[in-house]
Amino acid sequence: MALPFLLGVAVGAGAIVAYNNSKKIKEKTDELFDKSKDIVCDVKDNVKQNVEATVDCIKDKKEKNKTQNESKEECKDKKEEEKNEK
Repeated sequence: MALPFLLGVAVGAGAIVAYNNSKKIKEKTDELFDKSKDIVCDVKDNVKQNVEATVDCIKDKKEKNKTQNESKEECKDKKEEEKNEK
């Protein structure tokens, strides 16, 4: 059970030593992290826009339903008044 853990520690330590001793590896990892940051920022912006659009859509539908319900109630009231007048 301890062998996979020790192997992981050894690989991690080797990666750290390689990173600290090689300019090429540092440059490539820095490029990779910068690209990752850009991608995450783009995805975050897209998700934010989609959430805002969804919220606006839901608000519009609620308002439309509210208006329709009010219209239905007004029609019911008018019909009742007409029945009462007859």
